[in-house]
Amino acid sequence: MIIDIYAHHISERVGRILQPYGYYGPNTQFPFPPSNSDVEVRLGLMEKHGVDMQAISQTTPVLLGLDAEKAAEICRMSNDGNYALCKAYPDKFVNVCIISLLDVNSAIEELKRCVNELDCRAVTLSSSQNGKGLDDPDFFPFYEKIAEYDLPILIHGTHWECSPLMDMENSWRFLHVFGWDYDSTMAVWRLIFGGVLDRWPSLKIITHHLGNYIPFFHRRIEVNFNGFLKEQLPRHISEYWSNIYGDTAIDGNVGSMQCGYAFFGSDRILYGSDYPFGPEEGEDFIRENLFCVKSMPVPESEKKKILGENAGKILKLQ
Repeated sequence: MIIDIYAHHISERVGRILQPYGYYGPNTQFPFPPSNSDVEVRLGLMEKHGVDMQAISQTTPVLLGLDAEKAAEICRMSNDGNYALCKAYPDKFVNVCIISLLDVNSAIEELKRCVNELDCRAVTLSSSQNGKGLDDPDFFPFYEKIAEYDLPILIHGTHWECSPLMDMENSWRFLHVFGWDYDSTMAVWRLIFGGVLDRWPSLKIITHHLGNYIPFFHRRIEVNFNGFLKEQLPRHISEYWSNIYGDTAIDGNVGSMQCGYAFFGSDRILYGSDYPFGPEEGEDFIRENLFCVKSMPVPESEKKKILGENAGKILKLQ
């Protein structure tokens, strides 16, 4: 069975509301095919490439520029749209709900609603929350509920513009290509050093793009920890890696897949496509990320874990 852990869904209604903000839609920074909201198109691509189920989620940069109230509204609409699709096709889609932490009380209420009414199996969070890191103590009550519900957290990168050398307009999309993964790496770093994973050691963090910078630099991370940071954590940093998972949304890069496998092993990698983004109205990423997994020189039993078994376990699917 093949389960896509990281397939985005931008409903027609949400896409229409977001377009005036200038980030998503035709002729914007992040165009996406409107056909992604056509369930027949989506199901057709899944059937064509042998994908049995998608865990559908909103993408967090849709919240860029929104205040707490508007961000919460977009999250609610996105979660409702996902659930409608999941309810209509329960054997094809599973709900991953997006939550904004700009208002923590509202976030907790939305989380409760998603679990109790929308069959939420995981939560998507932006890698930073309007300048606040994910280790901010204001967010601790939210993590308490996440741990109680035993839901995995999908981290999605977002904008941070600390330098004009890294912005979107003047730096040839440097921020989009490299910056989102920087921000997501920073998020994991802060969850570790900020004590979140010590307070809630059962948390499962699914990183987009196969762990961002961590697999490539994990030896550098551990050397720096041994030399300079031992007093900052109660355990060796390598002991936190078991909380971290990676999806395969690496745009079809076979070499990167091998790097991720060397770090995560077969138990903490999950197939993810990043649909509907990418060439060919998203089909390229479905096909090429599948190719990366299927071409790995590992036993078929390990490929089965990556393609679906790991996702089925972490999402508690029968």
